[in-house]
Amino acid sequence: MKTFNLYSARQNVLLVKLLSFIMIAFLLIGGSCTETEIREYEAADSCFTKESLETVPWIKAELAWFQQPKMSFLSVVVFRYKGDYYLAFENPTLSGPASHIFNCTGQNLGDLQIHYNEFYDNSELMAVLLTGEY
Repeated sequence: MKTFNLYSARQNVLLVKLLSFIMIAFLLIGGSCTETEIREYEAADSCFTKESLETVPWIKAELAWFQQPKMSFLSVVVFRYKGDYYLAFENPTLSGPASHIFNCTGQNLGDLQIHYNEFYDNSELMAVLLTGEY
């Protein structure tokens, strides 16, 4: 069975590169759309703002612990759970993530007897205050 080539070998290579570029661009644009999933967040309604990362002593201490060299990736995120706001220091290497999610008074989920699975299953992402790698 004989097949017909519509393009020369050089044109095939260019076509593959073009399609690869389009796919990568599509994935990058699609990945950036996750920001639209974050609900409208009024900083005045919450005790957690970008400024609080620099001004509230217990938040500064927690952030400093995560910013040590070789601590890996960090996201500081505000969630709403059952009408209250919580600040989460998220790091993929944590073995006890509940101890790094706090309410406005600085109590962690363990102190509040909230299981982190229950928290994540029923919370809303409100804002990402900081992302970085340390």
